[in-house]
Amino acid sequence: MKCGSNAIGIKATTQIILDEIHAVLEKIDENAYGEFISSILAAKNVFVTGQGRSGLVSRTFAMRLTHIGLNAYCVGDATTPNIESGDLLVACSSSGSTHITRYVAGLAKKAQAAVVAVTSHKNSPLAGQADIVIELPVQEVSTNHKDSGSIQFRSTLFEQACLVYLDGVILSLVTRLKSSEGDMHKRHSNLE
Repeated sequence: MKCGSNAIGIKATTQIILDEIHAVLEKIDENAYGEFISSILAAKNVFVTGQGRSGLVSRTFAMRLTHIGLNAYCVGDATTPNIESGDLLVACSSSGSTHITRYVAGLAKKAQAAVVAVTSHKNSPLAGQADIVIELPVQEVSTNHKDSGSIQFRSTLFEQACLVYLDGVILSLVTRLKSSEGDMHKRHSNLE
C-alpha cells in the first residue's frame, strides 16, 4: 500500500486486517485447542518462547497467565527457573523453523517437559518436536505480493492471529478457573 491519492483509508485497511485474522481463526482445530487448555491446567509451570514479534506475543500470554493465577515464565528472563517434567513450554514461531525456538523446544523435551508449538506450518521442524501443535494456517506473503494470503508483510498476520488466539485461550481459562476481575487485579503489577 502506498501513501498518496491511491491509498485506501485507515478504516478500510484495518477492516482488511480484521478480515484476514478472522479467516485464519475460522480454520483452527477445536481438538488441539482443547488439548492446549488441558495441558496448561495440568502444568506446574508454563514457559513461553519465541523470537521477534512472536516472542513479544508469547510474553503477553505469560503476563495474562500470571494475572489469572498460574505460574508463567518467559524463557531468557533472569528470574526464569529450570524447566522440568510436569512443566509446559509454549513455543511460538510462524515458520516453525526458527533455530533458537527449536533449540529451546529441544531443551524442554530433554528435561521431559511438554511442548506446544504455535505455528503456521503443521509439518515444520518445531511442530515435529511438539506434543501439541496449534496450527494458525496463515498463507505467507510472497515477495511480489501476488497470490499471497495477506496484504501484510512477512509474518504479521501470524503474530496478530496468535495474539487473538492466545487471548481466547486466556478467556477460556478465566472461565474454567472462575477468576474474577478483582483477583486478576490483585496479581497485576503495582510497580508501574
